[in-house]
Amino acid sequence: MKWVDARSGEVVQIRKRPATFSFFPTFQGVKREGVHSTLFATEPWNIIQHNLEKLSDDSARRQAIAFLTQSRDFFTAAQNSDVSAAKPLLLYYSFLNLAKCLTVKRRGTALGIAHHGLSEKLPTTSGAIHGSVSIDVTRNPGASAFFMFADAIGVVLPQPIAPKTSIQVRSQDFLAQVLIGHRVYCQAEGLKERFISLDKIEYMQDTAVQEAWLRVRAFADDFTRLGYGLNDLSKNLGTPGSWRNVNCSNAIDDRRIIEAETTSTTHYGHRPSQVLSSISNSARPRLWRAVTSYPPYRKYYVYRPSSAQTLLNQLLTIYLATYYLGSITRYKPEKFDQILRSPIGPFVFEFFSNQPSQFLYLMASEFMEQEVAKAAIA
Repeated sequence: MKWVDARSGEVVQIRKRPATFSFFPTFQGVKREGVHSTLFATEPWNIIQHNLEKLSDDSARRQAIAFLTQSRDFFTAAQNSDVSAAKPLLLYYSFLNLAKCLTVKRRGTALGIAHHGLSEKLPTTSGAIHGSVSIDVTRNPGASAFFMFADAIGVVLPQPIAPKTSIQVRSQDFLAQVLIGHRVYCQAEGLKERFISLDKIEYMQDTAVQEAWLRVRAFADDFTRLGYGLNDLSKNLGTPGSWRNVNCSNAIDDRRIIEAETTSTTHYGHRPSQVLSSISNSARPRLWRAVTSYPPYRKYYVYRPSSAQTLLNQLLTIYLATYYLGSITRYKPEKFDQILRSPIGPFVFEFFSNQPSQFLYLMASEFMEQEVAKAAIA
């Protein structure tokens, strides 16, 4: 693909400050859009509960808070459990209840009976460690906790080919899409890393025509060191043709910068803040993020999938991996011990050491529709 010059424009500024990219950049005020700041919380559970107490439907409010209480108790118990024992199972039930809680919040009504909507399958080959998860998509979506969770965060699941009602996702595919511990996983499996860090994401605008768009910046050597083409930046940020690499001659500390921008723009009326949320929503599906304790409190990544992989949302990937490992722990503990002794064992330990708090803060952000982070307090 031939690179073109970047669209003429400037960084969006609100109140004389550059607008920080976020999945939740603004909120609707009484007269105009307000700009969110990061919300700091040592205990995200408390702000989630306070948010749920605002639900107007009594049944929904009671049910959501009950789900939250169970989720928190399972989470706390998991922190005091060993990875090789009950931790995976306890964390799955914590995440399950937190997902149902978010579903109630988004719907505003209480849920009926809900099933996992997932089933795990281990390989039959002796010594093999990778299996798959079956996701019920069309048979009974109204009772599938996983389907409802996906719907609550605005994700459309891949459709099975009739007469099948479910899709199969290989464990090596969704485990490879887990951001935390990805390098450890790739080293164990002899794979090339697939996550590329993004140096900056900026909201851009052309005030003359009142249009806004996104521009992304990355380091060229993060692609070339892995043998990826520089065009992979634009190819993996969205659907084909939705992004384009643009010419850039800048460098930082002698490291070449490459840039990409959305091929289309979004028109706004009076202020660019009116469209920042919709612009962010369009970019969300192909961005992964890590919660950090230092500004700007989110680190963004793009994922380069293989042609055979089923690409999933970041939250769904974490949930699916936790279900898979938790189910094995419950029904086939000897198989889970085998996984821990396998080359990916260090990744599994890393996953259960650091991923739970990441998931909690990302979910708190979904509840609040505002970035939630844990500040570094001495």
